[in-house]
Amino acid sequence: MSLRRLLFAVISLAAVVTVSAKDDPKSRHIQAVLFSGDTITGYLHFNLKTRLKNMFSKSGSIIQYITVGEQPKGGETKRYSASEIKEYRFLEPTEGYPEGALVISENINSPVPFKPNHSVRGFVDVLDQRDSGSILWWQLWDSTGGQYSTRRLVPVIGVKFKGAKAAYALFVNGLNSSAYLFNYLKKIDPEFKKYLEDYYNKGKDANAHRKELKDNPSTILTLYEEYMKNNPPLNDPEENTLPKK
Repeated sequence: MSLRRLLFAVISLAAVVTVSAKDDPKSRHIQAVLFSGDTITGYLHFNLKTRLKNMFSKSGSIIQYITVGEQPKGGETKRYSASEIKEYRFLEPTEGYPEGALVISENINSPVPFKPNHSVRGFVDVLDQRDSGSILWWQLWDSTGGQYSTRRLVPVIGVKFKGAKAAYALFVNGLNSSAYLFNYLKKIDPEFKKYLEDYYNKGKDANAHRKELKDNPSTILTLYEEYMKNNPPLNDPEENTLPKK
Protein backbone atom coordinates (compact mmCIF):
# COMPACT_ATOMS: atom_id res chain seq x y z
CA MET A 1 0.00 0.00 0.00
CA SER A 2 1.43 3.38 -1.00
CA LEU A 3 1.90 6.16 1.53
CA ARG A 4 -0.86 8.21 -0.13
CA ARG A 5 -3.31 5.34 0.07
CA LEU A 6 -2.29 4.60 3.64
CA LEU A 7 -2.95 8.20 4.71
CA PHE A 8 -6.30 8.18 2.91
CA ALA A 9 -7.32 4.97 4.67
CA VAL A 10 -6.29 6.22 8.11
CA ILE A 11 -8.17 9.51 7.61
CA SER A 12 -11.24 7.57 6.49
CA LEU A 13 -11.07 5.31 9.51
CA ALA A 14 -10.74 8.28 11.84
CA ALA A 15 -13.84 9.84 10.28
CA VAL A 16 -15.81 6.64 10.77
CA VAL A 17 -14.73 6.45 14.40
CA THR A 18 -15.94 10.04 14.96
CA VAL A 19 -19.35 9.27 13.48
CA SER A 20 -19.65 6.00 15.40
CA ALA A 21 -18.97 7.75 18.69
CA LYS A 22 -22.15 9.80 18.25
CA ASP A 23 -24.49 6.90 17.54
CA ASP A 24 -27.24 5.57 19.79
CA PRO A 25 -25.69 3.14 22.31
CA LYS A 26 -28.66 0.80 21.75
CA SER A 27 -27.40 0.20 18.23
CA ARG A 28 -24.28 -1.42 19.71
CA HIS A 29 -25.91 -3.56 22.41
CA ILE A 30 -25.04 -7.21 21.75
CA GLN A 31 -24.98 -10.68 23.25
CA ALA A 32 -22.06 -12.84 22.14
CA VAL A 33 -21.44 -16.57 22.33
CA LEU A 34 -17.81 -17.61 22.63
CA PHE A 35 -16.38 -20.81 21.16
CA SER A 36 -15.73 -21.82 24.77
CA GLY A 37 -19.49 -21.86 25.33
CA ASP A 38 -19.52 -18.77 27.56
CA THR A 39 -21.95 -15.93 26.84
CA ILE A 40 -21.22 -12.23 27.29
CA THR A 41 -23.44 -9.15 27.00
CA GLY A 42 -22.12 -5.68 26.32
CA TYR A 43 -21.64 -2.88 23.84
CA LEU A 44 -19.49 -2.70 20.74
CA HIS A 45 -16.81 -0.01 21.03
CA PHE A 46 -15.50 1.38 17.75
CA ASN A 47 -12.08 2.48 18.92
CA LEU A 48 -9.29 3.46 16.59
CA LYS A 49 -6.83 0.83 17.85
CA THR A 50 -9.16 -2.02 16.95
CA ARG A 51 -9.97 -0.50 13.57
CA LEU A 52 -6.29 -0.15 12.76
CA LYS A 53 -5.65 -3.72 13.88
CA ASN A 54 -8.36 -4.86 11.48
CA MET A 55 -6.95 -2.72 8.70
CA PHE A 56 -3.47 -4.19 9.03
CA SER A 57 -4.69 -7.77 9.52
CA LYS A 58 -4.35 -10.52 6.92
CA SER A 59 -7.20 -9.25 4.75
CA GLY A 60 -7.31 -5.53 5.49
CA SER A 61 -11.10 -5.42 5.08
CA ILE A 62 -12.68 -8.48 6.70
CA ILE A 63 -13.39 -7.64 10.34
CA GLN A 64 -11.32 -9.99 12.47
CA TYR A 65 -11.48 -8.15 15.80
CA ILE A 66 -14.16 -6.40 17.83
CA THR A 67 -14.00 -4.59 21.17
CA VAL A 68 -16.75 -5.12 23.76
CA GLY A 69 -17.35 -3.15 26.95
CA GLU A 70 -19.84 -3.48 29.79
CA GLN A 71 -20.85 0.18 29.44
CA PRO A 72 -21.92 2.06 26.27
CA LYS A 73 -19.02 4.46 26.74
CA GLY A 74 -15.90 4.34 28.87
CA GLY A 75 -15.21 1.65 31.43
CA GLU A 76 -13.29 -1.54 30.88
CA THR A 77 -13.26 -3.09 27.43
CA LYS A 78 -11.85 -6.26 25.94
CA ARG A 79 -10.81 -7.01 22.39
CA TYR A 80 -11.97 -10.34 20.95
CA SER A 81 -10.93 -12.07 17.76
CA ALA A 82 -13.07 -14.12 15.39
CA SER A 83 -11.22 -17.14 16.79
CA GLU A 84 -12.78 -16.43 20.19
CA ILE A 85 -16.33 -15.28 19.44
CA LYS A 86 -18.56 -17.74 17.59
CA GLU A 87 -21.42 -15.29 16.98
CA TYR A 88 -23.16 -12.25 18.36
CA ARG A 89 -26.67 -10.83 18.09
CA PHE A 90 -27.95 -7.28 18.36
CA LEU A 91 -30.36 -7.02 21.29
CA GLU A 92 -32.37 -3.99 20.17
CA PRO A 93 -33.77 -2.94 16.78
CA THR A 94 -32.09 -0.14 14.85
CA GLU A 95 -32.25 1.20 11.32
CA GLY A 96 -29.12 -0.72 10.38
CA TYR A 97 -29.83 -3.93 12.26
CA PRO A 98 -33.19 -5.36 13.31
CA GLU A 99 -33.46 -6.94 16.72
CA GLY A 100 -31.80 -10.34 16.68
CA ALA A 101 -29.63 -9.60 13.63
CA LEU A 102 -26.83 -12.16 13.62
CA VAL A 103 -23.11 -11.77 12.98
CA ILE A 104 -20.99 -14.94 12.91
CA SER A 105 -17.35 -15.94 12.81
CA GLU A 106 -16.62 -17.71 9.54
CA ASN A 107 -13.79 -18.58 7.18
CA ILE A 108 -13.95 -16.16 4.26
CA ASN A 109 -12.20 -16.57 0.93
CA SER A 110 -9.50 -13.90 0.69
CA PRO A 111 -7.38 -14.64 -2.40
CA VAL A 112 -3.69 -13.82 -2.49
CA PRO A 113 -1.22 -14.30 -5.38
CA PHE A 114 -0.88 -18.02 -6.30
CA LYS A 115 -3.41 -18.94 -3.57
CA PRO A 116 -6.91 -18.35 -4.94
CA ASN A 117 -8.52 -20.39 -2.16
CA HIS A 118 -6.74 -18.65 0.70
CA SER A 119 -9.14 -17.72 3.52
CA VAL A 120 -9.20 -15.81 6.77
CA ARG A 121 -11.56 -16.07 9.71
CA GLY A 122 -13.64 -12.97 10.31
CA PHE A 123 -17.01 -11.57 11.32
CA VAL A 124 -19.75 -11.47 8.68
CA ASP A 125 -23.44 -10.55 8.72
CA VAL A 126 -25.91 -13.39 8.21
CA LEU A 127 -28.62 -12.76 5.61
CA ASP A 128 -29.91 -16.34 5.58
CA GLN A 129 -28.87 -19.43 7.52
CA ARG A 130 -30.09 -22.99 7.08
CA ASP A 131 -28.81 -26.56 7.23
CA SER A 132 -27.48 -26.38 3.66
CA GLY A 133 -25.38 -23.27 4.30
CA SER A 134 -25.52 -19.51 4.75
CA ILE A 135 -25.83 -16.34 2.69
CA LEU A 136 -23.43 -13.79 4.16
CA TRP A 137 -22.51 -10.11 3.83
CA TRP A 138 -19.12 -8.48 4.34
CA GLN A 139 -16.97 -5.76 2.78
CA LEU A 140 -13.70 -5.49 0.90
CA TRP A 141 -11.45 -2.76 -0.42
CA ASP A 142 -11.96 -1.94 -4.08
CA SER A 143 -9.72 0.26 -6.21
CA THR A 144 -11.15 2.57 -8.87
CA GLY A 145 -7.98 2.25 -10.96
CA GLY A 146 -6.33 4.93 -13.07
CA GLN A 147 -3.61 7.43 -12.25
CA TYR A 148 -5.52 8.91 -9.32
CA SER A 149 -7.02 5.67 -8.07
CA THR A 150 -8.81 5.57 -4.75
CA ARG A 151 -9.79 2.72 -2.50
CA ARG A 152 -13.20 2.28 -0.97
CA LEU A 153 -15.06 -0.37 0.96
CA VAL A 154 -17.73 -2.09 -1.12
CA PRO A 155 -20.34 -4.69 -0.12
CA VAL A 156 -19.96 -8.39 -0.82
CA ILE A 157 -22.71 -11.00 -0.78
CA GLY A 158 -21.40 -14.54 -0.58
CA VAL A 159 -22.35 -18.13 0.14
CA LYS A 160 -20.95 -20.70 2.54
CA PHE A 161 -22.10 -24.16 1.46
CA LYS A 162 -22.34 -26.98 3.95
CA GLY A 163 -19.09 -28.95 3.67
CA ALA A 164 -17.10 -26.13 2.05
CA LYS A 165 -14.03 -24.76 3.79
CA ALA A 166 -14.97 -21.09 3.39
CA ALA A 167 -17.55 -18.59 2.18
CA TYR A 168 -17.09 -17.37 -1.39
CA ALA A 169 -18.33 -14.18 -3.04
CA LEU A 170 -21.32 -14.22 -5.35
CA PHE A 171 -21.57 -10.45 -5.87
CA VAL A 172 -19.10 -7.63 -5.21
CA ASN A 173 -20.61 -4.16 -5.21
CA GLY A 174 -23.65 -5.57 -6.99
CA LEU A 175 -21.69 -7.21 -9.81
CA ASN A 176 -21.36 -10.94 -10.36
CA SER A 177 -18.09 -12.18 -8.86
CA SER A 178 -18.36 -15.96 -8.62
CA ALA A 179 -15.13 -16.88 -10.43
CA TYR A 180 -13.32 -17.90 -7.24
CA LEU A 181 -16.31 -20.02 -6.16
CA PHE A 182 -16.34 -21.93 -9.45
CA ASN A 183 -12.57 -22.36 -9.34
CA TYR A 184 -12.90 -23.84 -5.86
CA LEU A 185 -15.74 -26.18 -6.85
CA LYS A 186 -13.75 -27.38 -9.86
CA LYS A 187 -11.27 -28.82 -7.38
CA ILE A 188 -13.53 -30.02 -4.59
CA ASP A 189 -16.69 -31.16 -6.44
CA PRO A 190 -16.68 -30.93 -10.25
CA GLU A 191 -20.19 -32.41 -10.44
CA PHE A 192 -21.69 -29.62 -8.35
CA LYS A 193 -19.74 -27.04 -10.37
CA LYS A 194 -21.28 -28.44 -13.57
CA TYR A 195 -24.71 -28.48 -11.91
CA LEU A 196 -24.45 -24.75 -11.14
CA GLU A 197 -22.96 -23.89 -14.54
CA ASP A 198 -25.77 -25.69 -16.35
CA TYR A 199 -28.32 -23.74 -14.31
CA TYR A 200 -26.77 -20.27 -14.43
CA ASN A 201 -24.79 -20.24 -17.68
CA LYS A 202 -26.49 -22.59 -20.12
CA GLY A 203 -29.94 -22.97 -21.60
CA LYS A 204 -32.64 -20.49 -22.53
CA ASP A 205 -33.47 -19.73 -18.89
CA ALA A 206 -29.90 -18.95 -17.77
CA ASN A 207 -30.42 -15.16 -17.85
CA ALA A 208 -33.57 -15.48 -15.76
CA HIS A 209 -31.74 -17.73 -13.29
CA ARG A 210 -28.91 -15.21 -12.87
CA LYS A 211 -31.44 -12.44 -12.27
CA GLU A 212 -33.18 -14.67 -9.76
CA LEU A 213 -29.89 -15.13 -7.92
CA LYS A 214 -29.22 -11.39 -7.80
CA ASP A 215 -32.73 -10.65 -6.56
CA ASN A 216 -32.61 -13.42 -3.97
CA PRO A 217 -29.17 -14.96 -3.31
CA SER A 218 -30.77 -17.61 -1.07
CA THR A 219 -31.98 -19.40 -4.20
CA ILE A 220 -28.48 -20.86 -4.61
CA LEU A 221 -28.95 -22.66 -1.28
CA THR A 222 -32.26 -24.06 -2.55
CA LEU A 223 -30.41 -25.28 -5.64
CA TYR A 224 -27.79 -26.93 -3.42
CA GLU A 225 -30.56 -28.65 -1.45
CA GLU A 226 -31.97 -30.02 -4.70
CA TYR A 227 -28.52 -31.24 -5.69
CA MET A 228 -28.05 -33.06 -2.37
CA LYS A 229 -31.22 -35.10 -2.91
CA ASN A 230 -29.26 -37.23 -5.37
CA ASN A 231 -25.67 -36.40 -4.47
CA PRO A 232 -23.54 -36.20 -1.32
CA PRO A 233 -22.83 -32.74 0.13
CA LEU A 234 -19.49 -31.07 -0.35
CA ASN A 235 -16.82 -32.74 1.72
CA ASP A 236 -13.73 -30.54 1.84
CA PRO A 237 -11.11 -32.18 4.12
CA GLU A 238 -9.90 -28.68 5.00
CA GLU A 239 -13.29 -27.65 6.36
CA ASN A 240 -13.15 -26.92 10.07
CA THR A 241 -15.95 -25.16 11.90
CA LEU A 242 -13.66 -24.53 14.86
CA PRO A 243 -11.09 -21.74 14.49
CA LYS A 244 -7.37 -22.07 14.83
CA LYS A 245 -6.20 -20.41 18.03
